[in-house]
Amino acid sequence: MKYGMNLLLWTTRVEDRHRPILSALAGMGYDLVELPVFDLEDIGAYERLGREVRAMGLAPLAVTALGPDQNICAEDPEMRQRGEAALHRMVDCAAAMGAPILSGPVHSAIGVFSGRGPTPEELGRSAEILARVAERGAGQGVRLAIEQLNRFECYLLNDTANAAAFAGKVGSGAGILYDTFHAHIEEKDPAAAIRAHVAAIALVHVSENDRSIPGRGQVRWDETFAALKAAGYDGPLVVEAFGMALPELSAATRIWRRMFEDELALAREALAFMRGRWDGA
Repeated sequence: MKYGMNLLLWTTRVEDRHRPILSALAGMGYDLVELPVFDLEDIGAYERLGREVRAMGLAPLAVTALGPDQNICAEDPEMRQRGEAALHRMVDCAAAMGAPILSGPVHSAIGVFSGRGPTPEELGRSAEILARVAERGAGQGVRLAIEQLNRFECYLLNDTANAAAFAGKVGSGAGILYDTFHAHIEEKDPAAAIRAHVAAIALVHVSENDRSIPGRGQVRWDETFAALKAAGYDGPLVVEAFGMALPELSAATRIWRRMFEDELALAREALAFMRGRWDGA
């Protein structure tokens, strides 16, 4: 099993000042680091970043999201065009740093609601665009991991079954991201959802119900790890936690109070937690 840490705990843009954090994660024994891809201007920066993390002994993964003016399920064709252009660029950035997976809620814009459930037209528009993006990714060795979010963050895809069916429409260049935080809210039986759709799961985010230290909250961890292991899941396990390092990120993730004392201590405890639960499953 390969274990990773999502850098969104610290930043939306990795800079020189974050190199000590990356080095510390490598020293802890992490195999992977999930790097944010939001600034799309300088692809060369991602190429350099990929080389640097690999030199530390970490393999890069990429994570991103769409802004409200990039909503690819929207009726507005210009908005969809902006979103598709951004997604193609995100794939290029992921490929530049050697990341085999680009994950996130790339099906629609976070926090944008219509006041109703998803329509067939919205799902169709999104899948059509993502099929082209996934094809581009496949040509560069990058697979999409489409993340379903809970109902309070989006409306297009909320549960594992619908996300897996949607990824099937996108094509072989796409799978899904199973996030334990969102599943804790949306799945009646997380283990059953994993068993039924493990073939579609390209990536798992290990995230507590309060998005802080995994293992200290209410997520059904024993059932989750046992289901993943019994179903033969062999993809990455990546910690996703959020804190208050950046005000804009805290606002986006609705973190209004400090949930832990230290980010690196969280990472250390989370790695030990994942290893222990996986080995014991």
